[in-house]
Amino acid sequence: MKKRILITGKSGVTGAAFQNLESEISNKYELFFSSSSFCDLTNLQDSLNYIKDIKPNYIINLAAKSGGIGMSASSQATLLRDNLLININILEIARKINIEKILLVLSSGIYPEKADMPFKESSLHDGQPHVSAYGYSFAKRIIEPSIRAYREEFNLNVIGAIPNGIFGKNDNFSDDAPMLPSLIRRFYMAKDNKENIEVWGDGSPLREYTYSIDVAKSFLWMIENYDEPISINTGSTEENSIKDIAMAIAEIMNIDSSRIIFNTDKPSGIFRKPTDNSIFINKSDFKFTLFKDGLVETIKWFDETFKNNKNDIKLTTKV
Repeated sequence: MKKRILITGKSGVTGAAFQNLESEISNKYELFFSSSSFCDLTNLQDSLNYIKDIKPNYIINLAAKSGGIGMSASSQATLLRDNLLININILEIARKINIEKILLVLSSGIYPEKADMPFKESSLHDGQPHVSAYGYSFAKRIIEPSIRAYREEFNLNVIGAIPNGIFGKNDNFSDDAPMLPSLIRRFYMAKDNKENIEVWGDGSPLREYTYSIDVAKSFLWMIENYDEPISINTGSTEENSIKDIAMAIAEIMNIDSSRIIFNTDKPSGIFRKPTDNSIFINKSDFKFTLFKDGLVETIKWFDETFKNNKNDIKLTTKV
């Protein structure tokens, strides 16, 4: 019989990637997708009733509340509260109804700001995360001891993946979006005029990004092959500066790069946060999509979708 996988966070970029993969894996898995419109995972009883009806073998919890640097700084308590509730509720439900396996998703932003680079899993709790997003970061960091605790006390088969920046088709392109989709939206809306295009900071910080299809495939590999209590880095380690990312977007959209203005009065964020994915690669031999190739596909999707039906793109936080 096919295994049933409940994938929460349907409307997010990784949830969309799983939907794109569904036909490829339909011989092995029956996928069920949930979003906040179906079930509020911060509500334990409603979530328990919802998941009991589905009867999944596995849960991949992609549900999270997050945003760009502006939202992270202004909503520390909300991001802390909601993300804590989502993951603890998933764990409680899984132990109550005996889910076979659960994958919880952390974030590379949880690593201590002053940890040795590239960040290794062993340094996860060796200091404070960056102050700009401490609410979100601590909520995600607590997943690691939660996994250990629920495995030890309840023998729950729960594992943790630590991706880095995720981008791809059907991303969040709203005002509160993370840096990359926000830039794609900003450049696209300005491509046919002659106005300058503003990028926050000086453009020097380096970022790792993983194409969303790769993220979904790496999580499936984890479900099928990984059973250890250590949460591991699963993202691509290809780094690009924000300036290079902005220039690449301009090149793909055929925009004159001289129109790009770096606003140094705005925050740049942490300079660098590279991860060491050697545990994951040594176990999986996973091959990642090159950043530029994924960026081309993402912008192509944005262009086609916006032209055909702009309501399919999350351009505002209310969508």
